[in-house]
Amino acid sequence: MENNSSKKILIVDDESEMRIALETTLKREDYQLVCAEDGKQALDLFEDDAFDLVLTDVRMPKLSGLELLRAVKERSPKIPVVMMTAYGTIDNAVEAMKEGAFDYLIKGSGFSADVLVSTVKRAFLNPQDYVPPVRPMGFIDKADSIITKKIVTQNEEMKKLLKFAENVAYSKSTVLIMGETGTGKELFARYIHQCSPRAGKAFMAVNCAALPEGLLESELFGHEKGSFTGATENKEGKFQQAHQSSLLLDEITEMGLPLQAKLLRVLQEHEVDKVGGKAPIPVDVRVIATTNSDVRRRIQDQEFREDLYYRLNVIPLNLIPLRERKDDIPILAEHFMNQFCQENSRSPVKMDPATLALLKKYSWPGNIRELGNIIERTCLMCQGDTLLPAHLFFDDEPLSSGKNAAGARLTGTISEMEKELILQTLKEFSDNKTKAAESLGISIRTLRNKLNEYNEGE
Repeated sequence: MENNSSKKILIVDDESEMRIALETTLKREDYQLVCAEDGKQALDLFEDDAFDLVLTDVRMPKLSGLELLRAVKERSPKIPVVMMTAYGTIDNAVEAMKEGAFDYLIKGSGFSADVLVSTVKRAFLNPQDYVPPVRPMGFIDKADSIITKKIVTQNEEMKKLLKFAENVAYSKSTVLIMGETGTGKELFARYIHQCSPRAGKAFMAVNCAALPEGLLESELFGHEKGSFTGATENKEGKFQQAHQSSLLLDEITEMGLPLQAKLLRVLQEHEVDKVGGKAPIPVDVRVIATTNSDVRRRIQDQEFREDLYYRLNVIPLNLIPLRERKDDIPILAEHFMNQFCQENSRSPVKMDPATLALLKKYSWPGNIRELGNIIERTCLMCQGDTLLPAHLFFDDEPLSSGKNAAGARLTGTISEMEKELILQTLKEFSDNKTKAAESLGISIRTLRNKLNEYNEGE
């Protein structure tokens, strides 16, 4: 047995049976233990004594677990606090992670003694004074924006999401990243890994929609030689390969129900069973899952396990679609233009204001991925140093069906689309040419010239 006698733990729970169970389990590990039946009593004990770790329930009378967490962190920021929560208080668990909790245990899943002990040991092995870098490796500051090699934003809500990701990166808690296709879910997963103490280990990823059920099981958990036809050698699964690192489970909702049950056990017990294996293998993996589906609808349709959802959704991140963060379009477009020019060794290009105005009016159903593709195509079309509206299309085809800010579809040739955009913008501003030109990013003179062209063509 490890020498834990120098470590003192404060156990806080208003249920006497739970306190006894926790105390019995941790006493076998030779820790010094003190129990409190509510948050107020715990805080009084904390004021009078020195503790190395606090293990507390979330919902308690007199002083809640969250209030106790804040009070402990205010007095002793480096002391790890492990929260215990039921399924119904998952949102509180997320709030606890924001406030600096080390990790959480879900009571409703019936966490085992091994999970409790391993969590406490991790808390002592990973000091609470770990501070994520203000700007992880690869970051530069530009125009008050946050930029990595691939994540680019000056949108305030997105910057808050990135800051939140930094704050929770140090923990082991699972993250569920939700968002439409092309919003950058995998990039956020890599960002969390880059901000974490696990950044020195290789980041692992598996697309759950890309493999049939049988192959996905082997890919995740590994297999023993001869365990099935074609298993000609032993294979480590991604969970083993990601030991002490991070594992991305992309498109998690595409995983079949039988495999979901096996994944749930891995997340609860921190061990994997290889296909054909004889004994479970302990693993220390931070799981990050992504989906572009409505998970709750999948649960209602009995296509996704509710208990797995709660286990994954400890730290939820909802990424914002590009149509709701159009202030990012200029800086994203510039980023993609610079990237294309650098990769193809061509001189820098700039964007005509009218081109940018069209990009801002588009609804971007494919989000940032679609914008990157369009900018690359536009750079290919451009032979000079300025990206013009005419460069946005091949063979006079529109980007794809979409709607402008006034609700009209942007279709037809570029000249028709440009005319429609200008007339719709004028209508929005009650024919105020100054405001319309400012919204379009063009001069009054250019706007008047365009209107004269339209009048002459009628």
